[in-house]
Amino acid sequence: MPARRPSPPPAPLAQRANETKAEWAGRLNANEKAQLTIWKQQHRWHPNQLRHSFATRVRKQHGLEAAQVMLGHARADVTQVYAERNEQLAASIAATVG
Repeated sequence: MPARRPSPPPAPLAQRANETKAEWAGRLNANEKAQLTIWKQQHRWHPNQLRHSFATRVRKQHGLEAAQVMLGHARADVTQVYAERNEQLAASIAATVG
């Protein structure tokens, strides 16, 4: 599934009301076009980000097995793709253990 369109960029980079794509492209200078490209890359959103955030939160609060069950995965290695490791917990343990 392709990434969803980002929300509209801020003015003056945004397409104006009643402005065609061709008019919009013609209005922007090279620097503004570069800024627009960067803005779009930084503001790209995809629905799977919700699944990723949920999995990470569940893993932090309840562990990998709970995240695996909540996501319906048969194997934990699949869950690890969605649920980020708890780096803060690892640092805390390292500080304690040495």
